[in-house]
Amino acid sequence: MKIYYVEDNLFHQELFKKERMKYPYLSSLEVVTFPTNKLESVYKSLDSYTFSSSDFFVLDIDLKSLHTGIDFAKKIRAHNPNCFIIFLSNDSSRGLEIINQQIRPDLYLNKDHIDQIFTALEAAVKEKLTKQEQNNTIVELNGTGKIHLVNPDEINYITTVKGFRSSLEFFGVNENFIIQDKMKSMKDIFAEYHFFNELKIYSINPFNVKEVNKQTMEVIFKNKESLLLSPASIKKLLHYINTLQQQRHLP
Repeated sequence: MKIYYVEDNLFHQELFKKERMKYPYLSSLEVVTFPTNKLESVYKSLDSYTFSSSDFFVLDIDLKSLHTGIDFAKKIRAHNPNCFIIFLSNDSSRGLEIINQQIRPDLYLNKDHIDQIFTALEAAVKEKLTKQEQNNTIVELNGTGKIHLVNPDEINYITTVKGFRSSLEFFGVNENFIIQDKMKSMKDIFAEYHFFNELKIYSINPFNVKEVNKQTMEVIFKNKESLLLSPASIKKLLHYINTLQQQRHLP
C-alpha cells in the first residue's frame, strides 16, 4: 500500500510528506512523488508501472503540464480499476468534467483545506486496512528451498508447466512464480477459496475474472492478463461462476 501524490509544485510535495507524519495511519506509508519537470514522461509511461489495488492516488487537477490530473486519473483508473483516487482542486466546476470522463473518484477535496485532506485520507486508509485484516488469508506453499506466502486474492490462476514434472506456475495479480508440487495438492488447498478446479491443468480464481470473451475464447482478469481456453472449458467456467453468484459467493 502506497500513496502516490501527483503534484507539479515542489513546495506542496514537501508539505504533503511533512504534514502526513502527524497522522498515525499515514506516517508509516510510503509517499511516492514525481519530479515536477518529468510529469509528461511519467504520464506516457504509466502503463508500465506496477500499481496495487490497495494504493492511494492523490491528484492535483490543475497541473501545469500538457496533461491534467484528470488525464492522469483516467489512465490510472483504466490500468488499476480498484485503486483509491482523490482529486484536489480549488475549482468546483471541474466536477462535471470528472463525471463525464467516468473516472469514479472516491473523493473530491479543496486543495486549500489541508487538514480535511489528511483527515479524509487517513479515514480511507484505516478503512482499507481494517478490511484487509478481516479478509486477509495467507496460504503457505512449500517450494524447492523456498516457502511462498500468498494471499489467494492475489492469484489469477495456477497451471502445470509443460515438460516439467510436478512443476506449477502461479500467475498473480502483480507477479508470477513457479513451485514444485502436484496440481491435485494445489486444487485441494484452493478449493476452500472457491477456485474453479474442473479443468485438468488449471485452477482458476473466479473472483479475479473481469470478462469472458466467447468469441476469442479468452478469460480476461482484472489486471488485464488473459488465459485462452477451449469452448468446452469456457462453458464450464461460466457455469461455475453462475453457481457462485447464485450462492452469493460472487457479487
